[in-house]
Order: sequence, then structure tokens, then C-alpha cells
Amino acid sequence: MNKNMIKNRVGKTPLLRAYNLEKELGISKIYLKLEGNNPSGHRVDRLAYLLIKDAISVDKRTICLGTYGILGKSIAYLSDYYDVNCTIVVPKNSDLKNDEIIKSSRVEVIERGETINECLHYSQKLCEENNWYNANPGMENNIINMTALSFIAKELDSQIGEEINSVFSLMSYGFSVSGLDLGFRQLWINEKIKRLPMLYCCTINKGNTIYESYKKNSSKILPIPKEKVKVNKYNRDLIIYESSIAQDALDAIYDTNGKVTGISEEELISYINKFRELENVDLDIANGYPIAGFMKEVEKGNISDGNHVILLNDGRIDLDIRKVTKDDTDLSVDKIVEMVDNWLMDYTDPTYEIKDALHNAFDEGFVIFAYHNTELAGISIIVNTGFEEFIPTYHLAYIATSKKAKGRGIGTELLSTAIDLTDGNLSLHVERDNDRAIKLYEKMGFEKSYFRMIHKGRH
Repeated sequence: MNKNMIKNRVGKTPLLRAYNLEKELGISKIYLKLEGNNPSGHRVDRLAYLLIKDAISVDKRTICLGTYGILGKSIAYLSDYYDVNCTIVVPKNSDLKNDEIIKSSRVEVIERGETINECLHYSQKLCEENNWYNANPGMENNIINMTALSFIAKELDSQIGEEINSVFSLMSYGFSVSGLDLGFRQLWINEKIKRLPMLYCCTINKGNTIYESYKKNSSKILPIPKEKVKVNKYNRDLIIYESSIAQDALDAIYDTNGKVTGISEEELISYINKFRELENVDLDIANGYPIAGFMKEVEKGNISDGNHVILLNDGRIDLDIRKVTKDDTDLSVDKIVEMVDNWLMDYTDPTYEIKDALHNAFDEGFVIFAYHNTELAGISIIVNTGFEEFIPTYHLAYIATSKKAKGRGIGTELLSTAIDLTDGNLSLHVERDNDRAIKLYEKMGFEKSYFRMIHKGRH
């Protein structure tokens, strides 16, 4: 990937309808926001990208932060594409320095102290002494953190197109709920939505200062004796050590009228195991708290039918279907036309016809890309006919998949996305002897209507 590809791949992550989970729980509709389809495989890429962009804008070429790993790994990964150096301060004996993503000439790892707080303070000191960019969350970059996450709300509104009743996310520093609330409130102010969704923050139920304070209906952080703090073996980021950061997170909960759902380790394992039986989504158990929180709230009778979103920080699928614009791709129109022409093989059209359709699709219709393991493997071109009643408004001009990706269901997913984007107001043409395609189209709800006849003067 190059710089522009990284930019276009950050965010705009897929939204997967969890049909099997709906059937199991008796709840509809459940959507999984798969943030693992970001470049380095985590939601935090959104923040890392904006931090790097901000550092460059103020002419600072070294970014520094103290971390256990997630944000540090993301900045380290993206920094290679933007000619930025990265200094990461980690606790002693941290596994982060051995991570493959960190092994770059632009990344320096410094071990300091035993806790994350010691790392945060030392990295801040380094920034002040060396005039480096301070990328530590909860200190100087709250607005950037919230802005990065606010984009998720806008994506969800665009992807679902209906009122969203609830959003479940993993809570650590509280930026998730603040950022999501900011995004939804902007949509509400601009009259894009009529009602704000309920925001659920899911976390461990023991040893987390935010959860303990929320459970006791306290608007102030309640101190927890060190001997009672339970270090979570799945996700150390869920333990809030610094009271000022914890207070910010608790304030965010109350300010947004959100709710905190506490999950024990036993519940986490049980719910995630059940989820993995139902849905073919890759995720680390450390990021499974929103899934567990949602399933727990359903069991408690607190969730009814509607549109419910579960935000998975590292949830991913091998096949990523995305609507793209001219600005979203580094591929030229000619290159896209060439790929479609090659992939269609015997069923292709003259390239000038494909190019004409592609221009129309970019301007008035839809262009859909399918990525399989980050590699472009399918393209769909949907043109706008300009009609509302006479014929369907949209026409599926071309749908093509890479020869290497045959048999992976990419064509089906492209077609399904085309139907969703056009609300089914869609037509298509198919060669009479293309039995395989005809069977697929009929299975997806299309029916034969009439023969298409073209005046021979067009040939």
C-alpha cells in the first residue's frame, strides 16, 4: 500500500448484518461494524492517521507516546508511509518491542517503569525536551481522539440509512462514547437524524474505576485499593490507572446519557465462544466486550427490535466490500476499465463503453470495490438511467471479479451490495447462454423481463 491507499483505507469499514446472531437472540436488526478492516487491523488506525496528519501540519517529524501497544502499533505501522519517526515508551518487560509491526528503522521503543502511567509521564517529558509531537491520549489530543471516532457515527448513519437505536463499544479511556456522541449530535444538529442512539460502554466488572463508580451512581471517580484491582488478562487497557483520565471517561458517560455494562471474564469467554459459533468474524477475545455486553443486555430484557450496532475494534472479515468515489482510489479510470475488461473475459464490451459507464457511475451512480485480504478482487459499476418509473433508476452495467478470486462468493457480495445501495431499484443485462450468472441473478431476486434488442447500427 502507498500513502494514498492508506488514507483511503482508514475508516469506511464494512458493516455486516449478523443474521445468525439475530436468529439466536430473537432480536433484529444487529449490525457488526468491523474496524479490523482498517490497514493495521484495528479501529485505532482512525486516530493514528489523524495524529500523524496533525504532527506533519505543525512540522513535527517525531511522534512520541506511552502505551501498552495498540495505538503505538498503529502509529508505528502508518508512520512508514508518511516519513515520520515514532518513539514508543512501554513498561519494562513489555512484549511490544518484539512485535513485527514495531520492527522498523523509524520506530524506537523505550522501556520505562512498571505501569502505563510512568510511561505516559516519561513520554510527555521527552516531547517537551525534544519538541516532539505528543500523541498520548487523554492529555493533549482529546479533540483529535473524539473527532476520529465521530466519523464512525457518520458512516453508520450512511450505511444503515435508518434510525439507530443503540451502539455498543469497548470502553477504556472513554473516548469511544465521547467521539460517537459527538458524531451523532452533529448529525442531529444538521437534522440528518431525529433521535440519538443509546450508547453502551462495555468493560470488565471488577477493578475498573469507571465501572465501579457508575455502578454506585457516583459522578466522581471512586478510588479502588490497589490490592482489589484485578488486572484483566485479556485487555490491560481496560484498567484505568490515572484518576484524571478515568474521571474524563466517567464524565463522558454521564454527559451522553450512556450506560456501562460490566462483563466478568467468565461471561466474556462464554459469550464470545457462542458468537464464534454463529458468525464468521475474526476478532481477539480482548476486544469482544461489546459482543458480550450486547448479548448480556438482551438476556436481561433491555434490548428490543430495532437497529443495533456492535462496534468491534479488531473484528474483520476476509472480504471487504466498499462503495468508492474517484477520490477514494489511486486507480485511474483507464486502469479500472482495463481490470474490468480483463476480468470479464468473453463477456466484456468495448473499452470505450466500459469507460462511459464508469464515468456515469462515479458521477451519478455507484462504483463498488471488493477487497479480499486487502487486495482488490472485484468491481461493480452501477449507472444511473435518469428514470424513476419508466425503467429502474439504476442499472448494473458491469460486475467482474479477479480470476484469482473465483469461487469465494465475491460476485454474490457485490450484487448484494448493489441491491442494498439502490434499494432494489435495479436492472441488469445478461447473456442468454451465461447459465451460471442467470442462476445467481435469479437466486438474488431478479427475474427475466424481456429480451434486449439493439439496432445493428450500434455494432
